[in-house]
Amino acid sequence: MDPVRLLMVEVVEGVGVFLALLTFAIVINKALREVGEALDRHRRTLIEPAVFEYLGAASSRPQRDALPRSSSRRDRRLVEEILLEAARVVKGETRDRVTAAFEALGSVREAIRALHSRRWWKRAEAAERLGLMRSRTAVEPLVALMSDPEAEVRIRAARALGLIRGSTSIRPLVSALADPSRWSAIRVAEILINVGVEAVDELLVAYETLPLNARVSALDVLGRIRSLRAVGLMKQCLSDAHPDIRARAAHGLGLIGDPGTAPDLIRALRDTEWPPRAMAAKSLGRLRDPAAIGPLRESMRDRQWWVRYNSGEALRALGPEGLEALIDMLSSDDPYARHMAVAQLEEGRVIDQFVADLTSNDAGKRAAAIRFVDKVTAAARIDDTTRQAARSAQEGVRHALSNILKTPSPAPASSPGKGDGGRS
Repeated sequence: MDPVRLLMVEVVEGVGVFLALLTFAIVINKALREVGEALDRHRRTLIEPAVFEYLGAASSRPQRDALPRSSSRRDRRLVEEILLEAARVVKGETRDRVTAAFEALGSVREAIRALHSRRWWKRAEAAERLGLMRSRTAVEPLVALMSDPEAEVRIRAARALGLIRGSTSIRPLVSALADPSRWSAIRVAEILINVGVEAVDELLVAYETLPLNARVSALDVLGRIRSLRAVGLMKQCLSDAHPDIRARAAHGLGLIGDPGTAPDLIRALRDTEWPPRAMAAKSLGRLRDPAAIGPLRESMRDRQWWVRYNSGEALRALGPEGLEALIDMLSSDDPYARHMAVAQLEEGRVIDQFVADLTSNDAGKRAAAIRFVDKVTAAARIDDTTRQAARSAQEGVRHALSNILKTPSPAPASSPGKGDGGRS
């Protein structure tokens, strides 16, 4: 046989043997994996009752006596899996028992060692596990991990510290707000918000030492945590030299919702910069203090659209008295205020209600509706809602609006198949 052809035959045979062996190895590997999974399921059904009994026990027996006492690595791994699943949902004393079990099993020590892995994803996974374990012994290694070169590792370390909580865990998170080159302020802020009231004291203590951007983020966090302990700082910040700080403080006071801060927010409506004025108006709408109606009416004349919009929205939130103030603004000598009043009344569907009252059997309602539409037209703005109402299928509404608007009464749109020969 030709040597070249013989070589080709040998190559083909070799490839065939290789593929056969590879297929065999894949089949064997899959079979072994399935056998391993079946063994895991079986062992887990035997182990779970003991773990759950330990977690629900009223006594404080030593963990090694209460948990399955097997030296098998498989059993130990399964116990850790069960505890990690429980750690995501349990609270209170049971939560403490989960942490104690992790420490007794040596799981915390192993996870801390994994923080030094050369593979970043292993470091990230270890940090996540330590967060679920919530052992105080992991705080220092996790703080060190916040200097990791990989962003994902750093953020998982931060989340873990947020879960462990305590002042030693929270303080590094507050400091991370001041490092925009390495941290996303939004992500760190979310972690602190999830920590809740435990983060308030650390934020208050550190506030003055933080740079401007970090102080802005800190005020956002304090506002969303909604702790009354932050009210004093927020009120002081309404007089800060930086308008961003004043604006965030005004917004935060609205989120916290302390009625006693209404006078401070009313004064903030006169701020020299528009962002604090806009946020003060928004917050007054949340507080719903009737004393704010007059100042909010005045803010409807503001040259900045956002201030006018938030003021109008706040008046709507103040109920009937606020709506009455908006209707009165239709007669304002300020065109900005008139137009914003119409927009807010339209957004609140107040215009719809008055238009519907044009055909009411109640003479008083009809007269009030006519006066209202007169005010809208006098405001030199006929909005789409009013135009659409003028095409209403109710003849009484169409004629009433046509008389007020001094326009020909439009005929209602014909239905398909009627008046058009059924053409489409």
